Amino acid sequence: MSMRISIEARERDFEPALTWIGGLVGAALDKRVAAFRAQELKNPLLATHFRETFALEFALVKARKYRRQTGRLPKGGEYDPLYCFLIATQRIHAALPANVRTPFEGRLRDALNGAYGLRPFAYEISIATHLMQRGWDVEFADYAQMGRFDFLARQGRREIEIECKSTSGDTGRKIHRQEVNRLADLLLPTTERVADIAGCHRILLTIPDRLGKSSETLSGVASILAQAVDQKGIASSELARAEYTLDNIAHWPQPGLDPDAKSFFETRFGYYNSHLLFHGRKNFSTVAVMIRSDKADTVVDALSNAAKEAADQCSGTRPALIAMHLIDRISRPELKSLLETGSGLHAVMHALLRSGKRQHIDSVAFTVPQYIRPDGVGARRLSGDLLVLNNPQPLFPCDEIRSIFRSP
Repeated sequence: MSMRISIEARERDFEPALTWIGGLVGAALDKRVAAFRAQELKNPLLATHFRETFALEFALVKARKYRRQTGRLPKGGEYDPLYCFLIATQRIHAALPANVRTPFEGRLRDALNGAYGLRPFAYEISIATHLMQRGWDVEFADYAQMGRFDFLARQGRREIEIECKSTSGDTGRKIHRQEVNRLADLLLPTTERVADIAGCHRILLTIPDRLGKSSETLSGVASILAQAVDQKGIASSELARAEYTLDNIAHWPQPGLDPDAKSFFETRFGYYNSHLLFHGRKNFSTVAVMIRSDKADTVVDALSNAAKEAADQCSGTRPALIAMHLIDRISRPELKSLLETGSGLHAVMHALLRSGKRQHIDSVAFTVPQYIRPDGVGARRLSGDLLVLNNPQPLFPCDEIRSIFRSP
């Protein structure tokens, strides 16, 4: 059954949505976030990763706790994305046929326990609600066992298929977050020692190629970093090169408190899109550890494979759209540059269509994380930047599909 829900919400709608999701996943949610917090207490280096990857989960736990303690709901920018997600998810759930609600609830529970938490599920919800906002009736094809793609959208007699893909922060990268998390435990004794010294400390850790998975390798890398700190300079081996610097600055953004901290330290290091770990004492010291590889990542190949996988989820009998979420924030000028030049994203589209077997794909929308924008009349909307690449020779030409992400 196709549906179209209202995407408008007022503050009075927030509490019922919060109650609804708490009844479905509240206990499991509290347990998982408590485990994250316990790990953070044991190793503060993991805090940034947890707070970025599981932002919805942390906000949801805090909102439920605040309501229990005060009888009210918290307000502020931290909670706006949460309320947008809750309202849309609850309304979609209520509109689903009874036989589809159970797999939908199962997907929500699975997402909560997944490696990237609620983010991929929330992305699917955001795409579904965007389609509805643009006048499409949406059917959750996957949950209804109509097909392997996510949504079947209808507008008049026109039908299109949509498949959503959320990339992980490890897509095509030489250094994966799982190994970084394990390494963080081994670095903690050194960073704790450095954090006892006032100032802004930077440690650049460069891996020759991939960061190995073995405990022996990770211990060896941690030893090199400790040597660089002890020598207040550079230490290296076949496993890694570490460079310690005490920045001669009086003030710096506080990681975890200042949203500009990540970009500030990336600029200080001179490298971007690398793993960053932080430890320190508020208004006293910060230890920033950047972990990068000397070899280039293969992000284009990984994204190409993900796009092909998404295309193959579709039936091939209708025009189809792939919505691919790039979880790393990219500025609007950077997106414009990616669109106007023969960039990696154009290479992804070329790889997708090269064989001639996926001409049912009309377009690929590359989206980045959303944020709250005021609309000028007192309301706030969750939206994000994107770029869309079109198939120059689609099997099923469809003007309507190309208007989905076009400004009205």
